[in-house]
Amino acid sequence: MSVTKDIVNSHSFILDHLEGIPYQLVAANGSYSFTYLNNGLFTELELTPECVLQDLQVFLSVFDEASSSCFLSSLAVSATQLSEWKWEGYAILPSGKRKWISTNAQPFLLENGGICWDGILINSSQHKQTEGLLREIGKIARIGVWERDLITTKATWSEEIFEIFDLDPAMPIPDTAMNLEMYKEDIRAIVTETIQNAMNTGMPFDMELPCTTAKGREIWVHAKGRYVFENGKAIKIYGVSQDITERKMAEEQLSVIFEYSTDAHLLLGEKGVINCNQAAVKMLRCKDKSELLSLHPAVFSPEFQPDGRRSDEKSVEMDRLAREKGYHQFEWMHQRVDGELFPVEVTLNPVIIHNKPILLVVLHDITEQKKAKELLIRSEALLSETQALTHSGSWEADLLTGKNFWSREAFRIFGLDPEGDGPDTVTFGKMIHPEDRELYKAEVNKAVATHTPSNFELRIVRPSGEIRYIQAIGKPIINAYGQVTKLYGAILDITAHKVAEEELIKAKEQAEQAAVAKTQFLSTMSHEIRTPMNAVIGFTHLLIQQSPTAQQLKYLDILKFSAENLLVLINDILDFNKIEAGKVEFENVDFNLHGLIDNIRFALLQKAEEKGIQLKLMIDQDLPDAVIGDPVRLGQILTNLISNAVKFTEKGKVSIAASVACQDSDIITIDFEVADTGIGIPADKLEYIFESFTQAASDTTRKFGGTGLGLAISKRLVELMGGSISVRSEFGKGSVFMFSLAFKRGLKSITRHPEREQNPAQKSLRGTRLLIAEDNQINVLLARHFFSMWDVESDVAENGISALQLVQTNEYDMVLMDLQMPEMDGYQTTKAIRSLPEEKYKTLPIIALTASANIDIKDRVYVVGMNDYISKPFNPNDLYRKIATYSKH
Repeated sequence: MSVTKDIVNSHSFILDHLEGIPYQLVAANGSYSFTYLNNGLFTELELTPECVLQDLQVFLSVFDEASSSCFLSSLAVSATQLSEWKWEGYAILPSGKRKWISTNAQPFLLENGGICWDGILINSSQHKQTEGLLREIGKIARIGVWERDLITTKATWSEEIFEIFDLDPAMPIPDTAMNLEMYKEDIRAIVTETIQNAMNTGMPFDMELPCTTAKGREIWVHAKGRYVFENGKAIKIYGVSQDITERKMAEEQLSVIFEYSTDAHLLLGEKGVINCNQAAVKMLRCKDKSELLSLHPAVFSPEFQPDGRRSDEKSVEMDRLAREKGYHQFEWMHQRVDGELFPVEVTLNPVIIHNKPILLVVLHDITEQKKAKELLIRSEALLSETQALTHSGSWEADLLTGKNFWSREAFRIFGLDPEGDGPDTVTFGKMIHPEDRELYKAEVNKAVATHTPSNFELRIVRPSGEIRYIQAIGKPIINAYGQVTKLYGAILDITAHKVAEEELIKAKEQAEQAAVAKTQFLSTMSHEIRTPMNAVIGFTHLLIQQSPTAQQLKYLDILKFSAENLLVLINDILDFNKIEAGKVEFENVDFNLHGLIDNIRFALLQKAEEKGIQLKLMIDQDLPDAVIGDPVRLGQILTNLISNAVKFTEKGKVSIAASVACQDSDIITIDFEVADTGIGIPADKLEYIFESFTQAASDTTRKFGGTGLGLAISKRLVELMGGSISVRSEFGKGSVFMFSLAFKRGLKSITRHPEREQNPAQKSLRGTRLLIAEDNQINVLLARHFFSMWDVESDVAENGISALQLVQTNEYDMVLMDLQMPEMDGYQTTKAIRSLPEEKYKTLPIIALTASANIDIKDRVYVVGMNDYISKPFNPNDLYRKIATYSKH
């Protein structure tokens, strides 16, 4: 102990002037104490050497608890093992200052068995800060430090190494220098070989390697290191490892962008193209990358650009602008190696590579963009021309700003010069016709409220005062919040259409008036013709029943035939008028098809026999007994065709056929055919034969008679019943008319009536009393002759007023009511009778007598309260049946 004091005392001058705090620390009898401290103690720790030499706790009191504890424990280890003592503590001085103090010393034994440490306490705060900064930088840059002592095999890792490789710091450090277990076998071989070469050559090594961390993450590591040699022998290896995964990924992404971009990327240096991607090779149509790199950039530009400037001169200016601005983009006409020109958008970016200025050139082919732009320009021009031709314009209204955008044609529709974007909403509203403004507001509000398109018509008033009609079509634009912010659409000038529509309405009204006039004319003429026809036919019937001589009977038959033929002509005209007006109604009743065809044949057989021709009937045995349809209309079609065949056949025969075409459980389709050996139809007339008022030849009407309506009526009826009709004919040899109709199968069996009576026996109607309201005395005389034959009593009223009075005065079984009478017509009289208070007047049978051709007669007679009707000229048998039906006797 005295020896050390002597040594200290002998060098006290030197010790007092050393940097830091020189000390001597002694351990004796299990306790520690300073035996020497210089005056630097006060400077660094604000403590006097005297106080600390007397009591070690004074020294320890300025350090935090962890530092004090570590001071004593580390001394104990050093004393026990006689190993180097290293300690670092954190001091909080009385003044409040804070600093790090560190030391290291080698222990040695004293003669008395004690242990002594000679050393210097150093202020390590700055070193600690630097070390912390380096550690923080290492964390940020993910750089770790490692070292291995090849003599002792002791390894040291910074905590960043553990983090990089996802290792637990509490686990032992692997034996290998670079943690080879983390690398795949092939990479491990490369690492081993590289480290061995570094040891053999003494040169540092530098590697970038992929590896797998302890947690299975795939990372990239940049490892640098070197060996330390002593006497030619490697004694230590140390280095750094950095996690460069992010940089590698970024480089890979950049490489992908560069290599796989659809745009051409080129790097231009002083001597030309130094690198490019595959897109550039493809765009410029080079064989491969090496060919492109061998060519001067000027090869890929024509001599002159579209603006007339030389490419070589303009390119120098573009490069200069890029370097001045740091970025430049422009359009350029490039040239492929095969000479084809194409437009590109060029982007120039100055960059530095290996400390040399380089231009990164990106070429974007805008050929399609140019074409699309040209197409858009053409489309806009075409749209403008189309709008001008169709008088239609487009518009857009901004509901937030109140501004409108109109096409040029929209301006012209409103009589304005195309200036600006369009008038504001207020100005536009004033141009709407005052009577249509509420409609316009309602339609716009509806479109905004319901988010639905609008389409309406309104009038506008041009600045000149001219009124025009427009059709406004609009659709709302809805933002992300469900609010309507704009309306857009089109306007069409429909003034010409409106004028044409008004003219069409007038024409329609005139046509309707003409149709009414036509109907009224037909009704009047029918009445005027049928009235005398009623007398002619009626009295002919009476004379035939008066036992005339043979000569008289011949004349009466001719008279009867002529009258009935005239009646057929009238009925044809009326039927055609009814079909044209769409007033035909079809019944659906059960009827016997065999019986219907047989009866029609029998009715026309006499005419055929008079001409000496055969009238044959061929009916398919598979036809059902009953079908459901309209027997009256089917009879009309067959009668027309068969009577025509008989009329136009002078010798030979007329054949009537009906056969099953197809059938199922509900529907049966029947083919009808009427064939004759008559005059036939010329081939050039076949396509017109079913037209109205048409016959095969101009002399046909004069020779055979008729109106030319029969076939037209038959064709219309067949088509209205869902069928089709056709004709096959050879001029001079005959014709065949064919049609097909589908019927439902009948629900019941209907037998045919084999017995026919041309004049069925009529029983006496004695006790029957009726009133006939008729202003035509001839018709009255005729009717009363028949009444007397049937024992029917009758009174006559010459007008409606008289009929009304007689009905109230006398008791009648029925009233025969003429519809057209003076003072009060039949309709008015019927209404008056039905209005009488007593119940009997509401049930009194009233039968209409009409000679009118009005197609609404049937509906009207039932509406006013009549029970039935009969047309004039009436058939005596029909008249008898009507009276017998309603008679009480």
